[in-house]
Amino acid sequence: MHRIERLMRATAEDHREHIVVLESGIGTGKTRLLSEAMALAERNGFAVLDGVPKPLTMVGPRQGRHDTDRIGWPAAQVEAQLDGELQRGPVLMVLDDAQWADPAVLRALGGLMSKLDDSPVLWLFALRAEREESANSLVLRGMARAHRSDWLGPLGPLPCDAVVGLVGDLFDAVPDRDLVELCESVGGTPQAIVDLVHELGKEHCVAISNGVASLVSGPMTSGIAAAVAEDPVGRLPQPLLRSVRGRLGQLSEQAQNVLQVAAVLGSGFAPRDLAEMLGELPVQLLGPLQEAMGAGLLISDSEGFVFHREPVWRAVLGTVPAPLRSMLHQQAATMLLARAGESTVDAAVHLVHCTEAGDAEAVATIGEAARRLLPSSPQSAAALATRGLQATEPGGPDHLALGTTATAGLVRQGKLTQAAELAEELLRVAGPAPMESVRPLRTWLARALMLRGDASAAQQVSQEPFSATVPADPPDPELLVLNMLSPDQTAQSDLVDRVLAAPAAYSVEVRVAALNVRAMAKWREGRLDEALACVEDAVGLREHVTESCQSDPLWTKAWMLTRLHRLDEALVAADTACRTVDWDGMGVLTPVPLTLRAMIFFVKGDVAAAETEAAAGLAASKRAEMPLYDPPLRAVLVFCALRRGDLTAAADGLRRLHESIPAELVQWWSAMRRLLTGMVSSARSGAHAAIDEIRALAEDSSLRRQLVLEAPLGTAWSVRTALAADQRPLAERIVVTAEEIAAVNQRHSSVVAAARHGRALLDGDLTALAGLGKLYGDPWTVASLAEDLGSLQRETDREQAVKELSRAMVIYEEVGAEWDSARVRRKLRRLGVRRRHWSHETRPETGWDSLTSTETKVARLVAQGLTNRQVASELFISPHTVGFHLRQIYRKLAIQSRVELARLVP
Repeated sequence: MHRIERLMRATAEDHREHIVVLESGIGTGKTRLLSEAMALAERNGFAVLDGVPKPLTMVGPRQGRHDTDRIGWPAAQVEAQLDGELQRGPVLMVLDDAQWADPAVLRALGGLMSKLDDSPVLWLFALRAEREESANSLVLRGMARAHRSDWLGPLGPLPCDAVVGLVGDLFDAVPDRDLVELCESVGGTPQAIVDLVHELGKEHCVAISNGVASLVSGPMTSGIAAAVAEDPVGRLPQPLLRSVRGRLGQLSEQAQNVLQVAAVLGSGFAPRDLAEMLGELPVQLLGPLQEAMGAGLLISDSEGFVFHREPVWRAVLGTVPAPLRSMLHQQAATMLLARAGESTVDAAVHLVHCTEAGDAEAVATIGEAARRLLPSSPQSAAALATRGLQATEPGGPDHLALGTTATAGLVRQGKLTQAAELAEELLRVAGPAPMESVRPLRTWLARALMLRGDASAAQQVSQEPFSATVPADPPDPELLVLNMLSPDQTAQSDLVDRVLAAPAAYSVEVRVAALNVRAMAKWREGRLDEALACVEDAVGLREHVTESCQSDPLWTKAWMLTRLHRLDEALVAADTACRTVDWDGMGVLTPVPLTLRAMIFFVKGDVAAAETEAAAGLAASKRAEMPLYDPPLRAVLVFCALRRGDLTAAADGLRRLHESIPAELVQWWSAMRRLLTGMVSSARSGAHAAIDEIRALAEDSSLRRQLVLEAPLGTAWSVRTALAADQRPLAERIVVTAEEIAAVNQRHSSVVAAARHGRALLDGDLTALAGLGKLYGDPWTVASLAEDLGSLQRETDREQAVKELSRAMVIYEEVGAEWDSARVRRKLRRLGVRRRHWSHETRPETGWDSLTSTETKVARLVAQGLTNRQVASELFISPHTVGFHLRQIYRKLAIQSRVELARLVP
């Protein structure tokens, strides 16, 4: 379009004729491009003539006319039209599907071009690239050589973001990754994608939920997991299979055969392997491979050839009859194993398709390959090991070893239910096997149960072999490792003492776990320096940890630093832990660093980022079947909703928080749950509505300590709210506990500041409040301190009160704390000061008026047709945040699509 626009400008300014020829494949968007060019021309003052008289442009019967008549008449018509329009200004002359025009008519137009060489006419022709050697193509090339011209190359495949946009428009929903890859598999032309989408919709292959379109058949496998599957086509929908097989059928028989053997080798293959499999020279493969590349089924890279997309490869592989597939896999495995230095993984992928039960050598190769894949690709390891089980004797050593690898891979990738079921079945089949042979499997089963939220079952599985054989043995140190996987890291202190007293007797994993559990115990006791020292010792050992499922002590470090308001250090620790999860292929643990990041961003005052991380964490938690960290993630969302003043979302989030806490962890999350419940109640109905929660916190010494240590904003808020409800004794208890903890932790400024803040509020001591702001490490708490200063000075020093309240309001606005900002405005109005108008109204729970200001902006932009990415750009937020707001909008408006939203927007 830029090139066409430049030529339009040159045509009009130079008063000279130009020719543009667009040659591109069928369905690539030629007609759409011409339409856009015509609209552009009209906007720039061009007259637009669309083609020559249609009845006389098609190649066919002469309709009883002499050649000169049927050629000259349309040319004369065109010339007359051009003469008339040129009297008023420049002209764009468009001819689509020039491949169907009569060549003689095109030649006549060429003669007309010669007459109009000094006229501002831009000729725009489009023809199919498939007919590049046709007579019309040759005529156009001759015309282009004789005049000023531009020959536009073919329109290439749509880039990924365009595919996402196109599919999203057609389904009126955001397509997930699998659906996008499926649509990219048909060649990247708009028409092919549109046709596939229509077929997928017509055959009910796609479901839409919460504005996301995904395959009804479920997530597609890829990589080695797809390569070892018994059925290569698996969950591929029939419309895609028909499309790929249709393209395959257009190839020569030789090219089809070559491509089918290539598909057995994998989604990517070396020409050397293909030549050896076929028993042919490389030169004999040149034609078939070029044919496949021309059809868009293959692409080449520096190392060999790759199928255009994995669904294409799987669809082609599915055309090979199953018995022949097995024989070809056997041939490929034999070929690879005969070569010194070849990867056992490649051979193992073929062996699982052809190995017979009892083939110990083949099973050993499969087992070695699966174990090698486990650290970097648990999904591949699990798939390979699971398929290998079919070639082993149930209950035998090979069966148990492969099953353990498969279970480990399933746990790592987050398929916890499947992992537990597989492990339990393997243990049942193994029967009374020696303890050492089943111990690794029991360990992985225990971890799966712990991560799934069943701590008691996990500990029972871990201890069962000991209780059944040697009841007098002390508890297994593996329990410490399991405790690291749980937020509630309670464990017997004598077990920790035993490990730390003789560290050389235990693995690094167990020592790290013991240090981590000791650190959390010291934290709960309020001995923060000792807690940090223990966790630093654990971090010092992490590089020696060989078992990556072991929880990272950096998690604990980031958690502690966040609560101490050392936020930059906390973020570094969390990001380092996040990279470790990625490097170690531990998808099941992805929610943990996301939880930490969400907390850190919230304390930093970045509500949008906190919501984004929390939403991503919950999505990852759902994918990984690992709900252990759902409570803190949901707590962050409640905190964010309160900051934004969205009480409906806060109440809904609080309900979800209550539902997400496992029965075994109720006590662990009790302080946070009660604090949030009190905050929501106070925001909706005033301080007296929150007093029951504050009383529960104040009257339980354990909960008081949790409140002070784990919720930095909790002390001042609880004291402030208790005083507002005339419950001074409750406030006094909380302040005393905060002071006791601060007394032994003077090095930690945020802890000291929280205690002094609480005491100053209790005593109404303005002097004590002054200067505390620099001890805090987050903007919201600084703002709340300024608000407290202003509130206490309203009766004694109006000018200073206005100054402090104004400062608080500015900071609240900077961190998006709309509710707090509105409260401060009300206080300023009582002092006779009016700032920028903002009024808070209690929103209904549903309907348009229930939307927050941000949600309203998102809704209006989405209703205008903008994508999530475009909305994000408009509002300077991330696409994930837009998606989060859109889900809230759908919930509040009781709708499911963008179309419904467009109808509702006022």
